[in-house]
Amino acid sequence: MKRITLRLKHAPSLRIDARDLLPARLAQLRDAEIGKMALWHGSEPIDVGDLFAVEIAGEATPDLPQLRFEGDMQRFDRLGSRMDAGHLVVDGNAGDFLGAQMSAGTIVVEGHCGSFAACELSGGRVEIRGNTGDFAGAALPGDMDGMRGGTLVIHGDAGARLGDRMRRGTTVVFGSAGAFVASRMVAGTIAVAGRVGEHPAYGMRRGSLLLLDSAWPATQRFAENASDIDVFWRLLVPTLAREGGAFAMLSRAQPPRRLRCDVSVQGKGEILLAG
Repeated sequence: MKRITLRLKHAPSLRIDARDLLPARLAQLRDAEIGKMALWHGSEPIDVGDLFAVEIAGEATPDLPQLRFEGDMQRFDRLGSRMDAGHLVVDGNAGDFLGAQMSAGTIVVEGHCGSFAACELSGGRVEIRGNTGDFAGAALPGDMDGMRGGTLVIHGDAGARLGDRMRRGTTVVFGSAGAFVASRMVAGTIAVAGRVGEHPAYGMRRGSLLLLDSAWPATQRFAENASDIDVFWRLLVPTLAREGGAFAMLSRAQPPRRLRCDVSVQGKGEILLAG
């Protein structure tokens, strides 16, 4: 397996568009060629070699390549954008639009990341060890559909509008989520171990929002529903249990309380309270 390491020399003064730094693409290049790649530094181009020390280990094989960033990457936006293969690791923080429109592969961020993480994700896995900004797993500005597949795991807290316009896939949050989580959701599953902000599931059409905080106070936008969800619950619990933490304590033998929502828009979604 070819392993490429980009070690940050110094933090850039302006934001960097890093969408071209993809594992599969860099695996086809030599270190000198990678160093000559141009990235946008504000409105001016800058060579990768001026920002990073490039290190390559291993040979190109059929195995998926690995790209590793070392250093504080919080001013680097669109890391892993449209990624379709390979492994990408950020040993630090990341900027906005991490994994935007990604279709396959894995991304792991050891620190925090900015807004719009995994927006319009359609496949693969994005795992963030720290916190995320607003609109994680949501739609890009002006687009109709948010996350469409894949898995987003946030070990810290998520900002506002998590899963806005989400259509498919699974999002797991071990911390808390901000206001309007699962807003305008069409399908998919969001699970939150901590607290949620104001107006959860606002305008929700379909889909599932699982809350481990059973003390969350329902409002008039939610209606009690006693439908049998045993089959769905028995399938969902093992999926979440694999992520560990509080979700490993869920029991397939104890279905959650179910609320239908958002009744103000005649929605058929649900909030599951499994505290």
